[in-house]
Amino acid sequence: MTSCKPAPAADTDRVPTTYEERNTWCMAILVPVTSLAYFAVVVPRLWRQPVAEIAWVTPMLWAIGVSVVGTILGSIVAAMLARDGHTESDVRDREIVRHGDRIAQNVLGFGAAAVLVLAMVRADQFWIGNVLFLLGAVGTTWGAVARIRAYRGAFHG
Repeated sequence: MTSCKPAPAADTDRVPTTYEERNTWCMAILVPVTSLAYFAVVVPRLWRQPVAEIAWVTPMLWAIGVSVVGTILGSIVAAMLARDGHTESDVRDREIVRHGDRIAQNVLGFGAAAVLVLAMVRADQFWIGNVLFLLGAVGTTWGAVARIRAYRGAFHG
């Protein structure tokens, strides 16, 4: 006896990416790349000079600036390449953004506690700034990954 199963549906049920999802993909790529580039510049300096003499502020500002501007430009380019005109956010988008933000905020909450401890023990500004930067990058990346997983899987809010 043969089964009368319907043929599998074509990939026409694909949901187009929204502005939020494209933005999230750009963040998920750029933040780790720029953070790794920053640490590739600053960490070797730890071996060559005292912490108080390390120039870390300018490279950090560059990493943050490239992440922000790159995410904006990347999202614009992705929207032009997508050519689907789907840019408006819906309820699902807002829930997914909240979901990712909750994860990022949990990491940043832990980071704030770590930075507070560093300030209490009077750690050098280098350590305070770098721990905050690292935890911000990790939180942003984890939040973006959680969003992408929610977009690509079944998200139940």
